[in-house]
Parts: sequence; C-alpha cells; structure tokens
Amino acid sequence: MWRLTPRIVEVSLVVVILLAGLVDFYTLASSHGPWQAYAAPSILLLGVTIGYRFPWVGLALIAIVPFITLLSNVDAVAAWSMVCFAGFLLTLRGLPTLSVAPLLALSVFVSAGLSIGTIDVSIDPSPSIFAFAAAMGAVIGGSIRGNEQYHREVQLRIQQEQTARRAAVDRSIAQERLRIARDLHDSVGHQIAMVNMHLGAAEVSLPPDERTVRASLQSARESVKEVLKETQQILAILNVGRDEQQLEATPGHELITHLIESYRTGGLSIESHVESLGEDVDPQVSIAAYRIVQEALTNAHRYGDGIASITVKRDVQKNRVYMEIINGYGSRNRSSEPGGGNGLVGMRERAESVGGSLQIHSEPPLFRIVASLPLSGRK
Repeated sequence: MWRLTPRIVEVSLVVVILLAGLVDFYTLASSHGPWQAYAAPSILLLGVTIGYRFPWVGLALIAIVPFITLLSNVDAVAAWSMVCFAGFLLTLRGLPTLSVAPLLALSVFVSAGLSIGTIDVSIDPSPSIFAFAAAMGAVIGGSIRGNEQYHREVQLRIQQEQTARRAAVDRSIAQERLRIARDLHDSVGHQIAMVNMHLGAAEVSLPPDERTVRASLQSARESVKEVLKETQQILAILNVGRDEQQLEATPGHELITHLIESYRTGGLSIESHVESLGEDVDPQVSIAAYRIVQEALTNAHRYGDGIASITVKRDVQKNRVYMEIINGYGSRNRSSEPGGGNGLVGMRERAESVGGSLQIHSEPPLFRIVASLPLSGRK
C-alpha cells in the first residue's frame, strides 16, 4: 500500500487543484470579474503542468501567483489555497522541501499582507495562516516522498539480503552434495566394485558341474552391476545436477544487465552500455565486477540525483575489463569526500583482491567510479 500512497495522493492533489481552478474561473465569469483576475489561476495551472517537465520553472511560476492577485481587487483566497496545494504537489514530485516551503510561504505571506493591508495577527491572521499552510503543505509532501523512498530502499535491501542468504544456503547444499558424492565414490562405489570382482573370481573357480551355485553367482553379479549403474547415476546428479533444477550460482558479470534493470525498476534512471565479457572470465573477477557495479548503483540511488550512467567494456588486447559508473550529486549527498563510506572502501578492496584497481573521482556536480580488473584474475 505504501507504494501506491504517493501516487494516489499526487493524483488527488492534481484533481483538487484543477477543480479549484475551474471553480475560480466560474466564479470570476459569474461575477463579471476583470480580465486581470484570470491571470492568477491560469499561471498557477500552467506552473503545475510545466512542473512535471521542469520542476524549478513550475515553482517559479507558482511563487509569483500570489503577487499577480494584487493586479485586481478580486478576493485572492482561492489563489492562495491553490498555491498551498501546489507546494504539496511539488515536494511530493521531488523538489526539496527546504526550497519550496520558505519560498511559497514568503510569497503568500507578503502578497496577503499587501492585499489585506496588515500582517498584524491581532488584526487579521490570514497572512500568517496561509503562509503556515503553504509551508506545511510542502513539508507534508516531502515527508510522504521521503517515507516512500525509505520503504523502497528497505525493500531493496531486504531483497538483496534474501538473495545473499539463498546463495549461501545453496552453496552449503552444493558443498554437501559434493561431499556425499565423494563418499559414495570413495567408499560405497569401491566396496561394490570389490564385491563384483570377488564374485567373478568365485565363479571362475567353481567346478563345471556346480550349475546352481554358478547361476546364483551370476545373478549376484548382475545385481551388483545394477547397483553400480544406479550409483553412477546418483553421482552424476550430485555432481552436475542435470536431472534437477540448476543451483543458483553466486552473482557474476553475466547478471549485471539484470542488476541494472532492478535499479531502474526502483526509480533510478540509468544510461547503460554493457558489453559481453565472454566466458573466459575468472570467477572471482566476475563476482568482483558484479559487486562493484551493485555497490556503485546503490550509492547512486541513495545519494545521487536519480540519474546514473554505466559503461562496462572489455579490452581484448590488454585482457582487462573496464567499468565506469557516473552519477550526479543529489540533495541527499552529505559527503564531498571520495571514499568516505565503507561501501567505497569495500569496492576498492574487492578490486585489489583480484589484481585490479579502482579510482573515485569527486568532481561536483559529478561523482565517478572507474574500475579496471584483469580478466584472468590475480596471478
């Protein structure tokens, strides 16, 4: 439900603003208001519409609406109310609360004070009330958006932990299956082979007239052969798993494109260029490449502006894979120091563990991670 709530609130706000604008137009038309009075609701609706594509331009248009109401003597309560709802909508869409709330509150407060003729709350509290309403609308919108982002990130972390837990369980199962296969091969298989050999020796040593014993020995050898055949089949299943669903392997470079799609689903806009690295990549390098991209996209999602660019390519001549992840600084980025978090340190350590290198470039407004890994791993 928390995933649907922001969308439901956004649609409701748009409907309320549109209805308020239509009512305002109807009221002005019914009272034969001056043409200047139509400018305020028109510009506000235009700002809400443009705000979908250019949010800061939309905010600027909405902020000047209260002052436009001063051009006519028409009651501006409807326009001030629409500004409060518009501030709610802008922060819900993603504009920072600390920018929207003060700007719209000040705009409404000043214009209402000029329209009424006073800002003294003991005479008329309207300017303060509408300014507070504009600020609270922006704060509530930002809170809903922040809560939705928090839940989305928690859900993403839970999925990653579940995937890691399943991978650990599957590795344990695979190791146990290999142990059982080795035990069957080293003990049971060997003993059965010895029984078959002794039965053959006993059959050869029998006198020609011992037909009954010879038949029993032949029957026993056939049974031993069937046991050996079934044991070999069980060993094949335990070692290869061709009769069962393949075990989920540790994530590698071949799953990078799926990783990118999962972050796109989570709301991150990603421009990607990922080349095929082939099948001769060292397993540890493959895992390192996947984990570096995963951590870089996680940082872009948490601290960036919602837009990232990723490039993964293979240099055949140098037998290396190069990765570059770029994202812009966002309003949530609290650190300007590169490598300030454990995730960045972990990425560098993972790259160096396979004989590669990782560099972090913090050049506002861009944050760039460049990694170089040898395809054959550390020698």
